[in-house]
Amino acid sequence: MTVKCGINGEDLDEPQIFLCHHCGMPVCEQHGWVVAADDAFAGPATLVSLVEPVSRETGPQPAMHCRNCSDRFHKSAQKRHGWAEPASPVRFPQQAART
Repeated sequence: MTVKCGINGEDLDEPQIFLCHHCGMPVCEQHGWVVAADDAFAGPATLVSLVEPVSRETGPQPAMHCRNCSDRFHKSAQKRHGWAEPASPVRFPQQAART
């Protein structure tokens, strides 16, 4: 299935499409807005664990948004186009090895 950017629907050379985490609209890096610190993704420290106490605290994480949701939910937040921070390399959290 081919998914195009929901902003203008043009064919892009970039194969990477993101979804707005509020409405689900597909957006490319050029047209999507990344809110640098979205509290909706504050991490596991905000969740209550019934099995064991949470020992690791993480702050808000970045999240991709379409233009409308960026304006509606994060009007005064720090945001930018493009997923990667322009001045720093992309870093992904370590993933647990599959067993």
